[in-house]
Amino acid sequence: MASMKISAVLFYALVALVPVVFYRGAAEVFEFPKTELLATGALLLFGAALACEMERARATGFRAWVGSLRERAGSGVRRDPLGGAIALFLLSALLSSLASIRRDGSFFGVHESEAGLKTAFATATVYFASRSFASDPRHLGHLARAAAAGFAVALGYAVLQLTGLDPFPWTRSATLGGMRRVPGTLGHANHLGAAIAMNLPLLAWLTAGERSRRMRFLWIALAVVSLPVLAATLSRGAWVACAAGLVVYGLLAWRTRSRQTGRAGRRIALAAVVLAAAFLLPLFTPFRPQLLHRIGQVADVSAPSTRSRVHLWRAGLRMSLDHPVLGVGTDAYGTAFPRYRTPEYWKIEWNGTSAKAHNELVQIAATQGVIGLLAALLVVFFAARAVLSLSRHANPVVRSGASAVGGALAAFAVQSLASFTVASTGVLAAALAGWAAGAREGPAAPTRVRPGRGALAVTGGVVTLLWTLFVLLPWIADAAATPAMREPMAAPERVLRLERAAAIAPWDARYASELGRSLLTLAFSETDPARKREGLARARQTFERATRLSPQDGELRALLARTMAAQRAADPSSVAVERIKAEFERAVTLEPENPNVLELAAQGYLELGLTADARAVSLRCARIFPDFALPMADIGVAALLEGRARAAADTLTLALRRNWHGEDAAEMAAKSNYVAALREMRLGDVLKK
Repeated sequence: MASMKISAVLFYALVALVPVVFYRGAAEVFEFPKTELLATGALLLFGAALACEMERARATGFRAWVGSLRERAGSGVRRDPLGGAIALFLLSALLSSLASIRRDGSFFGVHESEAGLKTAFATATVYFASRSFASDPRHLGHLARAAAAGFAVALGYAVLQLTGLDPFPWTRSATLGGMRRVPGTLGHANHLGAAIAMNLPLLAWLTAGERSRRMRFLWIALAVVSLPVLAATLSRGAWVACAAGLVVYGLLAWRTRSRQTGRAGRRIALAAVVLAAAFLLPLFTPFRPQLLHRIGQVADVSAPSTRSRVHLWRAGLRMSLDHPVLGVGTDAYGTAFPRYRTPEYWKIEWNGTSAKAHNELVQIAATQGVIGLLAALLVVFFAARAVLSLSRHANPVVRSGASAVGGALAAFAVQSLASFTVASTGVLAAALAGWAAGAREGPAAPTRVRPGRGALAVTGGVVTLLWTLFVLLPWIADAAATPAMREPMAAPERVLRLERAAAIAPWDARYASELGRSLLTLAFSETDPARKREGLARARQTFERATRLSPQDGELRALLARTMAAQRAADPSSVAVERIKAEFERAVTLEPENPNVLELAAQGYLELGLTADARAVSLRCARIFPDFALPMADIGVAALLEGRARAAADTLTLALRRNWHGEDAAEMAAKSNYVAALREMRLGDVLKK
């Protein structure tokens, strides 16, 4: 029983702390620390369960234990179809990770997404742990209070941000019309809005069942304060999710009562008025213009963010059609997206990319294929069935709890249609679903055993090994790489730190990719021929490793080819021209509408003196992106290299009138080339005379 109590305390602490933690020393300040904490807690919960199973196996004998395990698994699926659907989803995630276009991201989670197989198993562990605790009638109360505690901290920090008292300066934050959208401790305003939407039904339930007047006032105050913060997030999806969650909670709560008195109806009406007034409070603050604008965009399909999401959904659907069975790989949407990114999306968000489809069903279909999508739909179906079944439970406390859980899960599901799951919302959803499954199953619980020292020792070794591989090493690598990202691209300190990170986590393509970029930039700035050749050789070796880790990344392939072109220019015997052209062609095939890839190819061909190839690639880029200056500048350089100064000057004039999209160095180079073209023209005129 002591181990059970420790596991329960760990579980509730995890629910409370995951939404709260962040670490400014990490490359991704919010989601990376949250998923690392989630993985650590899940491993400890897994270790406790494993130790108990090992003790059972020792006590009953291995064969008897295997037989009982099969029997428990079979009866468990029959009694808990939701758990079976989650197990099917995990199997799909595993198969998709093995077949992924980028296995490192699928297993460990892609940077700034962190939704790989590690996070999927950790979140599922939270579900099964919550289900095992559900036989305790106090479980939902403990769970709701733990969630409220973490929510209070996140909300309090958001209030500090709103009032300008945030002690930390932030350089990356979502804005609208120059107004910063508060993220709290969730990392983004949309996620904070989703957390508010999920917690409000739980707060309503806590308020209704609270005997202490002081605690009831606390829950009401927390709910009322959250509404203006929800408005200030300017998150349309969270607003709709909040409304859906409260409506579902209200309907289920109404259904669970045999009769409704007029007094209760008046209370509901009064609560609705108070919540609406609290939500609209920012109209009397500087948020008024942005809030009104955002409210007007709720159903506006022409809003930029809506148009961006439509492109993301289309890209995800195309991925699912190209990879129908297992998808592109768990959490590999961002890796595959550049290949499906259209010129229209470039116009909305130039050089922008996304690790998520911003629709959970599209995301799953794209990354895990039809098997994962089927499993996800089964999870939704069985979760809804469990909640509806509990709403008819004989125990009124269980019925009222089902109302709150149903409202929170409804809010989670609705916000997932225009956003995505993060650790904070995923943990709460998994914990609530686990209660629904366990409470529906009934009070029966497996016999608890007390693990012996041997079981604890073996389990401790297994958990330590898994924690080192999936948590410690990624954390140390991130700690080594984060300061490097703040250094200039060609800084030697950046190279040293990235080399250390790549050595600690050799499976992570991100470190190899960033290291290759730094080495290439450093080699380009080198004036000594021998050291330049050495630097280019190191860059090529690093990019070759990166492309092996992420073979479908067209831009990485183009960078490799660009490095080879520079090597060939410095030493003609270093690499064959045919090999370089083959790499460029493969890169363009992978991402045919990526101007970065096309420009890298054009510049590589120009360095090799292959002006016809450079012109062909640049013309292709100019046709796709007619307002982009760089392809026209490259066409001008090709003309200059061919001795056609007048054509070069005319083309460079057109380039200088177009959009450089922040390529300041390229713009300065174009101006220099324009001056050189004018000089060649004057020299030609003099020679003619």
